[in-house]
Amino acid sequence: MRIALVADPDLPTELAVRVARDLPGRLRERLGPGFDWQVCAHTAPLAAEEQVDISAMLTAVRPHLPESGWDVGIFLTDLPRRLGLDAVSAEVSTGDRVALLSLPALGTFHLAGRTLEAVLNVVGLLVLPPTGRDRFPAIGRRVKGDTEPGRVVPDRYVMPGLRGRVRLLAGMVRANRPWRLFTSLSRALAGVFATAAFGVINDTAWQLSTALDTWRQSLIMVLSVLALAAWIIVDHELWERPGGRVPKARARLYNAVTLITITLGVLCLYAVLFVVLTGVGALVLVPAPLSETLNHRPGVTDYLVLAWFLTSSAMVGGAFGSGLEDDGTVRKAAYGQRQRDRLAEQQNV
Repeated sequence: MRIALVADPDLPTELAVRVARDLPGRLRERLGPGFDWQVCAHTAPLAAEEQVDISAMLTAVRPHLPESGWDVGIFLTDLPRRLGLDAVSAEVSTGDRVALLSLPALGTFHLAGRTLEAVLNVVGLLVLPPTGRDRFPAIGRRVKGDTEPGRVVPDRYVMPGLRGRVRLLAGMVRANRPWRLFTSLSRALAGVFATAAFGVINDTAWQLSTALDTWRQSLIMVLSVLALAAWIIVDHELWERPGGRVPKARARLYNAVTLITITLGVLCLYAVLFVVLTGVGALVLVPAPLSETLNHRPGVTDYLVLAWFLTSSAMVGGAFGSGLEDDGTVRKAAYGQRQRDRLAEQQNV
């Protein structure tokens, strides 16, 4: 039994390779030695539109399937799939022995294990008769597909309700891998450090850091993070216009994912800068000059508060640096833009 896993680039491909390695053993454990399982993973952008059906998917990826043939085809995509407002985790066409697995619906945590279990269950649905599928639980609530002439209408498995929508949103953010955005903002990082370096040797900054109470410091931190995140989104035109290139509901979803992704990336930048400034302050700022400015001998709290204030202030300088970034390093954080880039690359090929 030959299983072809075709996956979107980046995270879906990484997961497909891991699944291809572990799936044969798990299938033998579940079904016994009756089949000789052969699993191969391939990379191909599966679709440009979120709601494209399985028949169009199959046409798009058929050139990437093994020339020697396949018995079961499973597509792993980081595109969100929805039925109304509910998240769709899997679409299964038993007649064609093909299925589509939407990774964002699987959530954020333990994604590799969840993907393996989802593929395992989908294989059971595709290769076993209905009476033998009890050992393979469905991935969500089944919505049976209707018969339409000339079009594949698969069975859909949805994650209904608010929990499914939150899981979809979190899964999309996870697919964006916001912690990688930090490494893409090298020029913004230079602006942040330049601003912070000036503050370290400025006695006015020392006085302000101790004069501000906790809630003001917290407010400055929140505003500086949001300001840098908003600047990156606006400057690089990452915001989807509802009713423009994409439908309103999808634009709202994409914008929420972009905002969360960029904000998490900026928070990673904030955390790294805070740690660095704490170390630099402890190394460079000896107690004597600080004592004269603060009118008391500085302790650990003074160094932490100073680093907190300087980090928040420096994020404003990072906004100017972010405007110098190459759009290609930032646009991957925008879900809709990333999909359009993949489509453009596919058409150029």
